[in-house]
Amino acid sequence: MPVTNPVEHSFALVIPAYNRADLIAETIDSALAQHKPFSEIIVVDDGSTDDTLAVLKKYEGAVTVIATENQGVQAARNTGIRAAKSDYVTVCDSDDLLEPEFLAVFSKWLAAHPSCDLLYSNFVSFNEKTVFGDRLSYAPPGLYADLEAQDDMWVEIPELVQRIVKFQILFVTGMTIKRSMFDVIGGYNVMFNRVGAEDFEFTLRAVTHANVAFCKRPLARVRRHLGNDSSDQVRQIAGEIQILEYALQHNPRMEKYRALFHDGIDERCRSVFNAAFAQGDFGLSASMLKKLRKAPGGLKFQMKKSILGLPSPCRQVLWRLTQL
Repeated sequence: MPVTNPVEHSFALVIPAYNRADLIAETIDSALAQHKPFSEIIVVDDGSTDDTLAVLKKYEGAVTVIATENQGVQAARNTGIRAAKSDYVTVCDSDDLLEPEFLAVFSKWLAAHPSCDLLYSNFVSFNEKTVFGDRLSYAPPGLYADLEAQDDMWVEIPELVQRIVKFQILFVTGMTIKRSMFDVIGGYNVMFNRVGAEDFEFTLRAVTHANVAFCKRPLARVRRHLGNDSSDQVRQIAGEIQILEYALQHNPRMEKYRALFHDGIDERCRSVFNAAFAQGDFGLSASMLKKLRKAPGGLKFQMKKSILGLPSPCRQVLWRLTQL
């Protein structure tokens, strides 16, 4: 329930950056253009070797810069969040943008709902030529259709773990968390540096500790380009497999979702198997085949499986025939 006398809170923005000289200014400008300003903006430069620090120098006085050795985006986020002095911290990747009304909407809602520990935003993807649909518009029909919004917000979302394993909507850009709750969750896991969908591991821990809400209104823009990790969908899905396996082994709160996780892993393994086979990546295809608990029984799958088992020259010839 919203409080009758909402309390104003302070908000920090943390932007981890590595070799983003070409894009970081646009991200910072979107932060400075907020209708309600952030109390502090912290950019953690993760050992950039380009002109990122020179670009950041232009924002001296408006932005706090923390320069570190290159350790990966997880360590950079952790450094920035732990340095923040505000009540809440928002995270934005260094190639993404926040809509001008982002903080005004989030701060007003959180002031009236202090029990919320963690708030995520819907977003649109974009590139130089196109703005794509918002994330929710790609969800499987019916998966989120039963939820009712309060002022564009979903609160106390039932079966949230089940839903995001089937289709993930809780992305890192725009994520806003109570600073105290971040310490409870334990920060981003640095062992997933360079793993696709690396923030998903933090998300799975977070949703079992925090009171989570989600803004249906897309208040962030996530950039698609060749230089960002999310451009490689095979890599992203393979990363999700690794993270789901890790969560089952290391997060006791996920034990009750074991069957769900196994189904989710199998679905992703099939997807990566097919995509890798189409690309001629037989090593990755074979590794996905070994992970499958429930192999499909269809003729196409059996044909691909048979081709993988052939000696290399024969395999190449038959694989080319399947691509005609």
